[in-house]
Amino acid sequence: MAISVSEDYIRVYRAWNSKEYQVYYPLKKNGRFLTEEELLQTLEEAQAKDVELAQRQRAHFMRKDLSVERLIHTDGRIVGLKERVRHREGRKPAHVFEIRVNSEELSKPRFRTISIDRHGYDKAFALSVDIICKERGLDKHSPVRKMMLESVYIYKGMSPKDGEKVLNPRDDLSEMERSIREHVEAFKEKRPVIKG
Repeated sequence: MAISVSEDYIRVYRAWNSKEYQVYYPLKKNGRFLTEEELLQTLEEAQAKDVELAQRQRAHFMRKDLSVERLIHTDGRIVGLKERVRHREGRKPAHVFEIRVNSEELSKPRFRTISIDRHGYDKAFALSVDIICKERGLDKHSPVRKMMLESVYIYKGMSPKDGEKVLNPRDDLSEMERSIREHVEAFKEKRPVIKG
């Protein structure tokens, strides 16, 4: 509950999207303190407003958790999914996908591993995506899930068209940087900057 009480007012506050939303309920009316009935009514209004603001805050964080930017990196890799070779003493190295899901609803991040050696690369990748979608509350038919499944080519280091051409991440990065810089320069040319 985000309610604070002072001598003169009850303050209800919540913050999301770098903004703080506040509502004040005065405890004085015409220079006198509220009666007990008026005070209880004001407190009920404040609690109702707190519930409303909490719902809006939760809805904002849920939308933010399910946005594409929070689920897929700019290079196409999935947030919270890494391919690793796990070395343990007394065992042979295991090729796995490590999953780390952290959302606003969870107090701690959740970790899982899916064995590539046991399931095969494509099935292990699909299982990993399914686990991430389940933890984040995404539907199996959502377009974001489809985008995640298509990123298997990035993890394999192959082009999705021919399946054999190996991508060079340095070339992709420089091309992306170049296109961003061209966009910024074009924007500067279109919009003159007024210096004060």
